Amino acid sequence: MAERPAKRSRRVRSEASPSPDRVTDAFKLPASQPKPQGDKSQGEQLIAPRAQPRMEQLTKSEWFEKYRLKELADAEVFYKANWVDSKTANAWLKELNELSEWYRPKLKVYGRDITQSREIAAYSTSPILTLKYSGHPVEIHSPFPRLLQEIADRLSNEDCLGNEVGFNHCMLNRYQSGAIHLGKHHDNLENKVIVTVSLGAARTFILERKKPRGSKQATLSARGPADTPSPKLKSSYDSDSQHKKIILGNGSLLVMQGYTQHNYTHEIPKERRIKDPRISITFRQLIN
Repeated sequence: MAERPAKRSRRVRSEASPSPDRVTDAFKLPASQPKPQGDKSQGEQLIAPRAQPRMEQLTKSEWFEKYRLKELADAEVFYKANWVDSKTANAWLKELNELSEWYRPKLKVYGRDITQSREIAAYSTSPILTLKYSGHPVEIHSPFPRLLQEIADRLSNEDCLGNEVGFNHCMLNRYQSGAIHLGKHHDNLENKVIVTVSLGAARTFILERKKPRGSKQATLSARGPADTPSPKLKSSYDSDSQHKKIILGNGSLLVMQGYTQHNYTHEIPKERRIKDPRISITFRQLIN
């Protein structure tokens, strides 16, 4: 009887970043096996797979004129306080709370495994999309649940961000109270556009300009080649654009794109006076 070949072990890279830190397209299904049709949440019907979305950046002049935070130099950050009304936001919060895919991932921090206090649930439009979160594979379900696809369609519409601004990944984060936080970090540069819809308790979101390592270090400008020094670099460090607090209210919409992740970190600090829960719906364009 022939011996079975030994299984190849995968090497997991230790990383301390609290944000999703790597996307790969390495998982390939054998030709003889059918592709998975997606997981079914308890009481939640997943829609059938559809064509992959277009993934361009936001270019609509209305958003640049009305909703861009112009005080943040070398960044493209947009905030709309009441994207949906509180009744709609509360209904979405209730429905998403009932999803069965919520879990607390294990993170690799300074070589040690810890269990994250914040619950997450992750989804993609393609069953072959994989993601690592601080060195650990994320449990990704495909396709989007019905409600998340409806929200994605509402975003990727000419009445909102535009038909060309589509998303192939969604991460839900559940903050049970103000004691649960999101540490300071930047998302990796494979995230072309990051859109967050906030539901529930209002929480503080802090954007902070990264400090240059040396006085001659050039910082990326918001609309130029990677090696182009920002003409506003000096003035931006002498102004309020170093630090920006935004209150992410119930039903609000936040968009980050361009060179925001190059130049800024973001975080949601602890606010122990807040006792009510919050769910954030973060849609991303993950590009290999």
